[in-house]
Amino acid sequence: MSEKIYEIAILGKVSWNFHSLNNEGTVGNVTEPRTIVLPDGSKTDGVSGEMLKHIHAYYLWQLISNKTNSLCQICREFNPEKANANPKVRGAGSPDQAVAEALKCSLCDLHGFLVEKPTVSRSSVIEFGWAVGLPQVYRDTHVHIRYSPQQAFLAVEEEREPGEWGEEKCSQRDCRTSSEESKLYKVKNKWYCEEHLPIRAVQMVYHRPTRSGIYGVVSVFQPWRIGFNDVNCQYVQGINRTDRYKLALEAYIALFLRTEGAMTATRLPHTEGFKGVVVYTTQNFPVPVISPLKETYINEIKNIANRVNAKAEEFDSLEKFVEIMKSLEGKEPWSG
Repeated sequence: MSEKIYEIAILGKVSWNFHSLNNEGTVGNVTEPRTIVLPDGSKTDGVSGEMLKHIHAYYLWQLISNKTNSLCQICREFNPEKANANPKVRGAGSPDQAVAEALKCSLCDLHGFLVEKPTVSRSSVIEFGWAVGLPQVYRDTHVHIRYSPQQAFLAVEEEREPGEWGEEKCSQRDCRTSSEESKLYKVKNKWYCEEHLPIRAVQMVYHRPTRSGIYGVVSVFQPWRIGFNDVNCQYVQGINRTDRYKLALEAYIALFLRTEGAMTATRLPHTEGFKGVVVYTTQNFPVPVISPLKETYINEIKNIANRVNAKAEEFDSLEKFVEIMKSLEGKEPWSG
């Protein structure tokens, strides 16, 4: 009989370079990077738990080969409403029946849901905290320009600084720009000031952030709750809990091997490494968690694990992390 896993915690430091995974928003043509404040008042970079959870959910959705049998009709389209938009769930007569119906879907089960009617919720089996930049993250903002296709023949041939126009002047009729106020550009053998430069009308300028650093990450996975109806405190019958358990672990592997997020079309993170500790319990006891922001967190979590019958496996690379997760896939979710 394989070992039963109650809970799993992933605590570590991941190196993401040249990324823009999570941002505050855009003001005009400037994209602001996500900023968080540490307890000592200092500011650093961060990637929200919502972003990490979304990445895990999306990989989980990708890894399900038979979506027709494993997902509800709403989650097959990766609809964020999940169970709330499922007519079978909304048509259930009671909260426990609504939850039982929703838990037939792997994504609703593992990542939780909220239903308006009947009013009932099921918290996620998978939890993420902020990925916090430590001790310092390099941040920069780069100018990004998009051009329309016709600019292939609008390239600037020559450029003159303000006050250095010489005998040349702007080709635009009735131009009143002073030679002391503007640069002068030569385009297709004609000269233009900055105001009348043809290229201005067809370019879009953006200011995009890029960050590099080491980030502390924390996540908790509760295999014992897979298929568990929180309303009547019973497991829903007919669910392959072991398959869902393995699926969640595979999605964790995918998340750290290739972290997808904001702006990865042009700022795909250079993942340099991942080190930390995987902690798990085989009895009905919550897995202990200590933040990687603390330098001694690995030694402390190992000492605590020895006292509460938990197991802690340290890793110093992505390869070792994958090895640990694969070994956990050979076990089963705890069910009492």
